[in-house]
Amino acid sequence: MTQFKSEAVKSAWKYICQLRTQLHKNKASLVLGAGISIDLDLPMWNVLVDRIKSEMAQSVPEVAAVTDAPGKAALVLFEMFSTYKKAELEQSQNYNSCALIERKVLSDWREMIHGALYHSTTPEQRRSKINSHPYFKEVIEFVKNSELTVTYNFDDYLEFGLSCEDLNPSKNERPYQTVWSHHSQFTKDKCVIYHPNGFLPFDKKKFQSENLIFSDGAFADQLLDGIGGGLSTLLHVLTKKTSILIGHSLTDSTLLHLLRKAASVSPGNYNYFIRFTTEELDPQNKAAIFEANFNNYNLITLFFSSEDIREFLLAITMPEVDFLQVSDVLGLQTKYVYYLVGSVGIGKSTVISQFGSLVTLDEWFDERPSDMALSPENLSTVTTITIDSWTNSQFGKKNNYLERKKVGVFLVDRSPIDPLSFVVDISEGERARSMLQHGIRPGQSKKKVESGEIIHLIGEPKEIWSRLITKRKEDSWPPEKIDELQSKSLNLYKPLLPHLVQATRRKEVDIVRDVARIIFASVYKPADLDKQLSDLANG
Repeated sequence: MTQFKSEAVKSAWKYICQLRTQLHKNKASLVLGAGISIDLDLPMWNVLVDRIKSEMAQSVPEVAAVTDAPGKAALVLFEMFSTYKKAELEQSQNYNSCALIERKVLSDWREMIHGALYHSTTPEQRRSKINSHPYFKEVIEFVKNSELTVTYNFDDYLEFGLSCEDLNPSKNERPYQTVWSHHSQFTKDKCVIYHPNGFLPFDKKKFQSENLIFSDGAFADQLLDGIGGGLSTLLHVLTKKTSILIGHSLTDSTLLHLLRKAASVSPGNYNYFIRFTTEELDPQNKAAIFEANFNNYNLITLFFSSEDIREFLLAITMPEVDFLQVSDVLGLQTKYVYYLVGSVGIGKSTVISQFGSLVTLDEWFDERPSDMALSPENLSTVTTITIDSWTNSQFGKKNNYLERKKVGVFLVDRSPIDPLSFVVDISEGERARSMLQHGIRPGQSKKKVESGEIIHLIGEPKEIWSRLITKRKEDSWPPEKIDELQSKSLNLYKPLLPHLVQATRRKEVDIVRDVARIIFASVYKPADLDKQLSDLANG
């Protein structure tokens, strides 16, 4: 059985469970940066620029004076290259127009970058470099099960790995699609590799992108294009999927812009940033980095070494049976349930709608009876009994669903304790017994209410009432009834030590972030809802 030795990975088991669910739903992606290329003997940006300088030195001795940062240096080097290359081409009879010369200059510039990129690579070495990489095989396993992978690198090692039959068995067709334009349509359901900065395959005869995002000017143009909507594919990945950023240093202005925009567009969607580290950081430093990335970019920061990354990706992609067995041996939770509760009109549904990256359960499985919009005092006894019976069945269905699921992070609208706060003519104990006997464990059933953490939204009754006006519920739920309902709910859940989140007089994004912090940035401490409901039932 696979051994997991990393304490950092064990501490991230909740995240692994969420990512497993997302990958199964085709909603998880890798966003890869230059850091993963180091162990493939591909150069980092500064080394790439130095190699280009060396190549140009004989024709343009002035390159020795270029000492700028890599992005600016690449811009200056291209201008130098362009000047001497144009002069050279103008002497030739083969390129007799400015347009042809421009195309040839760009083509030769790509050729120079290609030579610098694969300087240390031979065809025979490529597979051995994958084999020696600390986690590249695990990356390939993730990629082949994902709809879309983003790589900011020019190289084609991902495509090469996917073409290795032992790593990705396929039948009579190319097992991936490579794109570099956001205009491209995907022709495959999985294994689409997107190179937003351009693509230079090892085999120069293969199809490749005409443009490369290689200098500060190109990055600036890309950022401006992104502001106008040109980075829609990347924004989609960061807002509609759960992404793992590996090999990044978070210094790319375009990526930071996208992350910031994604956090604004989808405040409840959080992605993962793996901050590569080879030694244990100071706890205060780690906490500060985590908070900065969490609050500004909706990133959950994981401080991993190469071996940690390998185990992390392996845990996400291994078969379900093996994962459950490993989790059991390690004594690690695989199901994390969060119940979102609060009074009518507090905004539970609005908050839950922001957390599409989790498994969310709506308030009701079936269409709600229209009379449930009314306050219990305004209902007849027969109607109340009918509604109570229907409500019991709904919570029974939700509990059965949760009981069947073995892996994942679940956000549930209301718990089986909620109906007790609505009782009028019967006691809380009687309503609790009804819920247990006819909803959770009818007949000879021995099922229990699934344990979980309680997130209780609270607020100012008058503001909650004002929200109900647009829903035409203000007559049934005046401020005093809302206040009473909220007080009952708080009293019922108090023994379970709920997390309280202020949900009025605040921006929606701040409320969502508070809920996200409980789910993603806190240790999971589930409450025993079955015991509480049983205690109430027994008086």
